[in-house]
Amino acid sequence: MMLKPSIRIYVLQFVMLGALALLVVGLFQTQVLRGGYYRRASEQNRIRIIRLEAPRGNIYDRNGVLLATSRPAYHVYAIPEDFDPQDISTIGRFLNLSEVKIRTLLSQARHASFTPVLLKQDVSKEVAMKIEERRPGLGGIFIQEGFIRSYPLKEVAAHLVGYIGKISPEEYKNLDPSVYHYGSWIGRAGVERVFDAHLRGEDGGRQLEVDARGVPIRLMGEKEPVPGKDLYLTLDARLEEKIRPLVQGRYAAILVMDLKQGGMLAATSTPSFDPNVFVTPGRAKERLEVIGSKQRRLLDRSLNGLYPPGSIFKLATAIAGLETHTITPHTTFNCPGYFRFNGRSRAFKCWFHEGHGRVDLYTAIERSCNVYFFNVGRLLGEKRLSEYVKKLGFGSPVALELPTAGGLVPDAEWKKKIHRDSWYPGDTITLAIGQSYLLVSPLQILRLVALVASEGKRFDPFIVLEEDLRGKHETHFSIRSETFETLRRGMLQVVQSNRGTGQLARVNFAKLAAKTGTAQAPPGEAHAWFGGFFPYENPEVAFVVFVERGKSGGITAGQIAKRVAHIYHELYSPQIS
Repeated sequence: MMLKPSIRIYVLQFVMLGALALLVVGLFQTQVLRGGYYRRASEQNRIRIIRLEAPRGNIYDRNGVLLATSRPAYHVYAIPEDFDPQDISTIGRFLNLSEVKIRTLLSQARHASFTPVLLKQDVSKEVAMKIEERRPGLGGIFIQEGFIRSYPLKEVAAHLVGYIGKISPEEYKNLDPSVYHYGSWIGRAGVERVFDAHLRGEDGGRQLEVDARGVPIRLMGEKEPVPGKDLYLTLDARLEEKIRPLVQGRYAAILVMDLKQGGMLAATSTPSFDPNVFVTPGRAKERLEVIGSKQRRLLDRSLNGLYPPGSIFKLATAIAGLETHTITPHTTFNCPGYFRFNGRSRAFKCWFHEGHGRVDLYTAIERSCNVYFFNVGRLLGEKRLSEYVKKLGFGSPVALELPTAGGLVPDAEWKKKIHRDSWYPGDTITLAIGQSYLLVSPLQILRLVALVASEGKRFDPFIVLEEDLRGKHETHFSIRSETFETLRRGMLQVVQSNRGTGQLARVNFAKLAAKTGTAQAPPGEAHAWFGGFFPYENPEVAFVVFVERGKSGGITAGQIAKRVAHIYHELYSPQIS
């Protein structure tokens, strides 16, 4: 049945009114109820925030020599939402990147809208200019002036200085977004890591208005970046550079400490690495080789390597014996070349199989007599010996600005817990000569040598010159002056006596005092230790030389120590008295 014309008009009017009502409701919802949301979305589509990278602070040695700096560089970025896929081939030609590589890079920022993605770092000025010339037709692409971290001295002091790396996606989610952004660099090791907040500075930014294709139209605002603060270390790069060749090709560590101020002058660890491989584009293969190295090139053997110390540890045993009044400097024991408990059949041998005869403490230190210290360990007992060497700081990290290894001082409780075995008298006497399960770092031995050299006035070293950054590092240890004098005299005889184990380290410009160590570490050769100080009358430096599988402390490490002393003398001769 056909509707009358008047009815059809009414129906049409009703439909039009309904459509108009729906339109009004929609506009009300869009402009009023959700107006703020759409305004923000519109602004986001129109405005881009581009971060301006702050230059990281420089790291210098004590003489102002650059150890780490930031050089200017051109970086190419893309904003995925603005980027036209049709431009991939063009950008790929400029940057020498494949289409697959570019698509992979662009997909990495999907979790963060309108986030610039780094396509290529450190492009040449010529490439940057070519892209700038084409940029009006390349939406979402821009050149950003940034920085590349640079380590001018490469392997010199690399472990202490450290290196930086890009934050991971997981770190990006958890770190403060006002400080770190997608693609930020962060300290990964050494001083770069510990003092990251001091060095990093504060990024700035540009607010740009873009057209529908993401091409910038005008600059709306800009905040200049605040450069990071510089950092000065106690290290002497000249000394580091000259002593490194002495242990090149070895697994070794050399530490040199300024006894007047407490600062570390050198902290060499080999094999080392070039920190530039972590920040320089195109060196990914080298970076992976360093990370996966069987030589453990990233391990700082000077601070975090742990080894049995051997006879150099007899200094700690002597302090425990003297301070507990178990022995005096004039206490003597007979050394027939071996030691037995109450006539038992098992003999613990001295390194000098013919025996040293009857010796006092001075001679025992000079000739590193095992039998003498077997007797001291026997008289002290497990509990007193382990407790006292722990008081000397062994078994705990050294209070340095960087992380350090604590090592291991074994005792009866530890052995029962770990090995489910009893502690035997043989464990005590081998602990007394630096063997057993004992593990120490070269830094801990340096601290012991510095303690003796300075007669307790200087204990913990430091590596940062600024006092407010390093905190308190000096500890006064309550040891009698007579104990220090006894050890100092014994260490002098080690080098200056014609029967001393360290006579190969003797120098003609100053009296050098030291203690050798040859630590058994089956199945390979023994480790070589040599720690000492000079000049004897008014010590300026303490040092430790350690060589993995070096066979002999007095020969291998002692000869290296002699060269270290000569190098120091050449650099600081006006200060030698």
